[in-house]
Amino acid sequence: MTKQSKALVKFDFDVAVITALDAKYKDMQITDGKSYALVMAGIAEYRELRLSIDDMHKQLKKDIIEAGRSLDGDKNRLKGLLEPGETRLKEIRQVEDDRKDAIREDKARLERERTDAIQVKINGIRGLRIVQHNVASHTIEESLILLTGMKISKEVYMEFTDQAIQEKKESISGLEEALAERLQFEKDEAERKIEAERLEIQRKDQEAAQAKIDEANQVAAKRQAENDARMAAAQAKIDKENRKIDDEKAKIEAAKKAEEERKEKEEFERQATIKAEQQAEIGRIKAERDRIEREEAEKVEKQRKAAMAPDREKLIEWIQGFNETANPMPLVKSNKAIEILRIAKEQIEMILQDTMAKIQKL
Repeated sequence: MTKQSKALVKFDFDVAVITALDAKYKDMQITDGKSYALVMAGIAEYRELRLSIDDMHKQLKKDIIEAGRSLDGDKNRLKGLLEPGETRLKEIRQVEDDRKDAIREDKARLERERTDAIQVKINGIRGLRIVQHNVASHTIEESLILLTGMKISKEVYMEFTDQAIQEKKESISGLEEALAERLQFEKDEAERKIEAERLEIQRKDQEAAQAKIDEANQVAAKRQAENDARMAAAQAKIDKENRKIDDEKAKIEAAKKAEEERKEKEEFERQATIKAEQQAEIGRIKAERDRIEREEAEKVEKQRKAAMAPDREKLIEWIQGFNETANPMPLVKSNKAIEILRIAKEQIEMILQDTMAKIQKL
């Protein structure tokens, strides 16, 4: 290829076109949709012009290999001229695209905040059904009244209205169930307290009754001691009489020694009579002692049997055991002693009647 031929294949391209293109879009800014479209059109013009240069370059290079380097240089030079304008427009477009992305993100954030706020309200409805341990029934009733009166509107809950209505229904159901359980618990607790108070009263009554029983046992023990003392005194009296008889016998025998034979039979009979009387007295005392011991044994057996009976029957039997047969009144002579004995008898009878009335209530 000659130099002349090489000259013929130079780029037939007017740089003024690029200059005009740069001038056209030099002050371009995006302010609205129309200006955005103009920027996009400018990018398209630059791109079309760049592509047309590429096409021209390819065609020339295909036919003239030797002119390739020159063409490449011209291509690069021309593209270098195009690049600032294209880059500037791309940067302008990127700024706008970033602004639109920021607007979209802000809208998305606002939407999230809106839906999150609604979900917080719905969670608040759901939270009302949660009842803490040992919460009083009136507190649950207040929550139920508050929840029942709560209005669910489209203006507030928007697309989540159905969800809010369902949560309200479920929360009301949960609170009603919790209220029923709490009311039953409070009823059971009140009954338990009443029963505890009743048992405490019963315990105190039983203690009071036992105290009276103990007191009566002490009186019985004292009476037994007195009986034992009387028996001991009686025995001492018998012993004294025996000693007296023995002394008298010795005196008689000494004084009437001479008449011993004559009165031997008489003395024998007299002594026999005396001894019979003594034996009779001893038998009477023994019988009295046996009677007391038998009565005491019967009393112990009666108490043993009573201990095996229920409390009410035990007390009734014990009260019925206080009578003049089991507890004979002592024989007194003075008016003062008789009056004391009468008052004591009346007071004992009043105590027994009052105690029997209380026993009948058990």
